[in-house]
Amino acid sequence: MHALRYGRSQTVREHNDRITGAAHPFPRRRPSVTDEMRGDQMTDGIDRRSVATRHQIIGSAAKHFADKPYSLVSLDEILTDAAVTKGAMYFHFRSKHALGTAIIERWVEMSLGAVADVVARQHSAVETLVDVTFLIALDDIGEPLARAGFNLLESIGRGEEIQRRVIDTWVSAFRVIVERAQAEGDIATGHAPEQVAKLLVAFYLGVRRVTDLGDRSRYLTDLEQAWALVLPGVVKPERVGYLTTFIRRRTALAVNRATP
Repeated sequence: MHALRYGRSQTVREHNDRITGAAHPFPRRRPSVTDEMRGDQMTDGIDRRSVATRHQIIGSAAKHFADKPYSLVSLDEILTDAAVTKGAMYFHFRSKHALGTAIIERWVEMSLGAVADVVARQHSAVETLVDVTFLIALDDIGEPLARAGFNLLESIGRGEEIQRRVIDTWVSAFRVIVERAQAEGDIATGHAPEQVAKLLVAFYLGVRRVTDLGDRSRYLTDLEQAWALVLPGVVKPERVGYLTTFIRRRTALAVNRATP
């Protein structure tokens, strides 16, 4: 296994900051007058309860959007599960679409943080790319927020260019790791990091689209097979054998973790 090799001035923390600092797909809007009035009226205790209520609504909604198509999820069932009033819901989210968008945003933020954690393990960059894809798949299998985020990205993501901005964010995060893989000598410098990153994001989304999401083992095995096809075109020939074995082992571990 390769040791992590950065440039002289690049630390692990700086490298992670480049990932978590990727262009955020949801630009923060400026507070409105109403927002400022709300802020002025909130005590610390009320603010904490407000944040807790928002998270409670997102968590309950994510479970429904993970299991059912967007059009079949009603706000009433979300409110019942979250045990909040309709007024509380509309205080935080103007509409069902706004709630869905907030779920995607929360999912992206948590995913980028998880990617940074994988990078911090200090494996080689190509191994890190493999680990990231299996981490994303395992979250998709076991975490309602991740499954809901993916589902909503397909159902409402094309509106307001949400899907494009989220994909651009993922490409930016992957590009950082690809650049390190080139510095380590595993990926040829003749490949543009941006294009390699786009390829990896595209193949993962493609695997998810064509696999059986209800069959955990097949999902992960399909991901392994996709890597086997992509690997020879991305990494240097002398590394293909080792990385093929590495991916096979990661698949076995992932299947074991995903098995109830």
